[in-house]
Amino acid sequence: MRQLEITTGAYDRPYVTNGIYEDSPARLYIKWKQRHDGDERDSFYEIILDKDTGAATVHRSGEYTSELVFDTGKKTEGVINTPYGAITTPIITHYINLPSLLSPQFEISYEMGADKIKNLFMVKLL
Repeated sequence: MRQLEITTGAYDRPYVTNGIYEDSPARLYIKWKQRHDGDERDSFYEIILDKDTGAATVHRSGEYTSELVFDTGKKTEGVINTPYGAITTPIITHYINLPSLLSPQFEISYEMGADKIKNLFMVKLL
């Protein structure tokens, strides 16, 4: 287990937790659990970045589930399952950065939904 700091525009401050962070030549794999305000159970997140294609998939399971696909330069879709049913949403990925000497965190910059809500999602090892 490694300590992770997760930052997203959806929350006021970073979330710090323990999780799995595996970086191999073929893929980056990140997994953690998180309880959101108002939720009764934990959510489990899993990110898989295929380094050959550059595409990343983010899975969420728990009280709410989702599968979001991020691929730079391509319009993709995500499915978010809510108590009111499944919502399919378009995703435009601006960039995906792997950790390097210049930037210590994994980043996904994207727009999602009909309103094109912009977000920058980051995971950093502590």
